[in-house]
Amino acid sequence: MGQKGPPPRPRADSTKDAPVKPRAIPDSALALSVDSAGTDSALTKIPPRDTVKTAIVSSYAPNNTEIGGRDYHWTRDELFASGAVTLGDLLAQVPGVTGYQTGFMAAPQVVTWYGNAGSVRVFVDGVAYVSLNPRNGGVPDFAVIPLWTLEDIRIERSAGEVRAYLRTWRVDRTTPSTRVDVITGSENLNLYRGFFGKRFDNGLAVQLAGQQLSTISRTGLDGDALGGFARIGWARGEWSVDGTYQTQGLNRNTGQRYTRPSSLVPLQPKAMPAYSGSDGIGYLRIGWRDPARDVAWVQLIAATLASVEAHGKSTSTISVTDTVDTASSRSQYTLSAGTNWRGIRLVAINRFERMYGAPIMTKTGVGESAVTKSRRTMKSFFAPGVRLEYEYKFATLGAVFDRSSDSTDHQDVFLRAAPFSWLQFGGAWSNVAPTDKNDPRKSYVTTRYEAALKFRDRWITVGSIQRGLMTLAAPIELDSALHPMLDDKVAGLTASVHGPLFGGWGIDFDAIKWKTTSGWRPQNEARTTIKFASGFPKRFTRNEFHLLVSATHELRSASFVPSGKLLIGQSLASYSIFSTLLEIRIGDATISWQYRNAVGTPYEQYPGYTMPRLTNIYGVRWNFWN
Repeated sequence: MGQKGPPPRPRADSTKDAPVKPRAIPDSALALSVDSAGTDSALTKIPPRDTVKTAIVSSYAPNNTEIGGRDYHWTRDELFASGAVTLGDLLAQVPGVTGYQTGFMAAPQVVTWYGNAGSVRVFVDGVAYVSLNPRNGGVPDFAVIPLWTLEDIRIERSAGEVRAYLRTWRVDRTTPSTRVDVITGSENLNLYRGFFGKRFDNGLAVQLAGQQLSTISRTGLDGDALGGFARIGWARGEWSVDGTYQTQGLNRNTGQRYTRPSSLVPLQPKAMPAYSGSDGIGYLRIGWRDPARDVAWVQLIAATLASVEAHGKSTSTISVTDTVDTASSRSQYTLSAGTNWRGIRLVAINRFERMYGAPIMTKTGVGESAVTKSRRTMKSFFAPGVRLEYEYKFATLGAVFDRSSDSTDHQDVFLRAAPFSWLQFGGAWSNVAPTDKNDPRKSYVTTRYEAALKFRDRWITVGSIQRGLMTLAAPIELDSALHPMLDDKVAGLTASVHGPLFGGWGIDFDAIKWKTTSGWRPQNEARTTIKFASGFPKRFTRNEFHLLVSATHELRSASFVPSGKLLIGQSLASYSIFSTLLEIRIGDATISWQYRNAVGTPYEQYPGYTMPRLTNIYGVRWNFWN
């Protein structure tokens, strides 16, 4: 989906070291070398001996079940070349996902799937991510889930929900790897990242990384954020052990609402309270073999998720004020095993979770704010699951039966068929059913059917969606007056075009049209990206150069969000914005520049919070092989 990385590295050998040639050349000695085509090259320095070690095991990720040439999977290089600065930005590029943000990078960010903020699940290295911050009411803030620590992301679009499988960055070479990112731009943005990773001859792995971000915005909801990542592990042969910890801290200032002169509502200078806190995930993982390549594998993970708020009492006169510091944590123990044999993948997962200081939400009179707090409570439960996938030639089948961390059962069926090279069919069926008898949410069924036709190397896809009566979650972090909403059954149509255009240019077009609009679901959405990406291999035979140019147009029709017990809608005007992205890689350094909302359109993704206009983000990412 994005910029292609360097040439493929040699496969790791579990029995012996595999000599490879690093890209950096520190020695001063000179010798003739032979390139991959067998021709003599110029005099070059002799590289030091390097080895590729057995990688720390990765977590399970499902097969691709999309049709029409689509695959919502990003490698590490593609993640940074996607233009996304948060996980919410990246998810918003997936058809069916709608993003809601109240400002720039530090502002709260929520995404919905077919209109429901509760239908998005995230897994980090096999650990089910759970939002423990009482302010959020169980809905994740995607602005604080680290994107920069990841190695790759796989997005699975079932009919009833979207699942994001995040796998963190790993190293496999004994030559130390160092990387520095320096980014600046509009809204007084300053961002610095540093990475260090090294493998040792005995299989030991050491990785350290950190990010510092600060921004100052005219409308508030700015601040600074400090994140960290650390891993120490060991892998050799078929076994792997690693301890990993990542944390994301955030100091966010209060935010102004209804700042536009044309607003009919008076300015609210402190509409959203300030926030100071951190979220963290730490785990110890033991793995036998790897889910991505081995016939059979087993993993055991003991993880802790924690959320701490230490801001004290806020001064907001509009939203809920904080009166005490809060802290909550959840222990999660996961045993997973699977087998890959002749196109069959069978995976069994069982999670045991214990939560301390669970978020509790209480509500008062009509139209009054929803109050969340963290009580000293303990809750324990199991969340089992099983997946069966079959892939052979022209067909892919999948079935999922699992329970999420909010005690909801999910049953999903996938089908992808390709009877001809130019024709494909896809289908997905989901049943979502809360298991708690006291849960006010309704069970519902969702289906999606699609067909794709290949015409002159371009895939044209059309589809239909049928979603049953369901309860939409309330992302109360955006507005404490929000309440869950019962949304009627609805039908929608989808269309997409994907493939080459001319002269190396390509197109990605996705649109969705619902029969009616409702809370959190605009009736019409469309996203079009035209891009050019090439390393010009005939001219740059050693892959020392790559160019990526893209232009994206986003369209969203008018909609509303429900507020208060009476579900009175706050209106959102339609908008159309245009953005560009330029990435130039020279050797191991990548220069990046993106221009968001280039024509300066005033627009809102949540009522009263004006999004930044004419936003520049530019900088350099530089890798070093020491």
